[in-house]
Amino acid sequence: MMSEFLPRAHSKRLGQLDESNWKNLKSVQNIKRVDPAIRDVVLMLNRKGYRTFSSCSGGHRSNVRRRIDRHESGYFAFSPPSRIAFLLYTRLREMNEDFAFEAQAVIDNGYGGGVRRETICTRLYWQLLDEKPARLEYYNDLFTSMQEIIEDIPRGANDYKDVLSGVMGKEHVATGFRIVRSQMRRFSSR
Repeated sequence: MMSEFLPRAHSKRLGQLDESNWKNLKSVQNIKRVDPAIRDVVLMLNRKGYRTFSSCSGGHRSNVRRRIDRHESGYFAFSPPSRIAFLLYTRLREMNEDFAFEAQAVIDNGYGGGVRRETICTRLYWQLLDEKPARLEYYNDLFTSMQEIIEDIPRGANDYKDVLSGVMGKEHVATGFRIVRSQMRRFSSR
């Protein structure tokens, strides 16, 4: 049986660099950096007001000799942080038994090149279960399910203040606001 893999829009290394993230998706050039399999999903999320700053479709070739991790995991990272990652997690785990899902709220001090690039975001990850053969049909079903969920949700609620309060606690929410304002300036400048 032949394994099938999703194409990348950029190298694995580029996807991990800050320079490749935080792009304004109103630019056609920046849209081309989003993996083709999830472009429509990412654009749909952003049109609904859920701003993604980094993403990967997953399904890329990994070490095919190993039984585990045949396909790389995929993800969406949201900034400002939003409950959308948790809403997608909850709905997808009910609808899809081919993938493992994980939702996170992340605070990262982001030191790189001597510059502090703190980030507070939420993320949704998916990983094709190892029991499943490496078939694109599983990813197509997943991304179709994501689009159906996104169509049904209301336009993005500006819920990051509630997320910050829940993650950091009320006593540190001012620090969270400062970090989010800084990261959004970084986002807007690209």
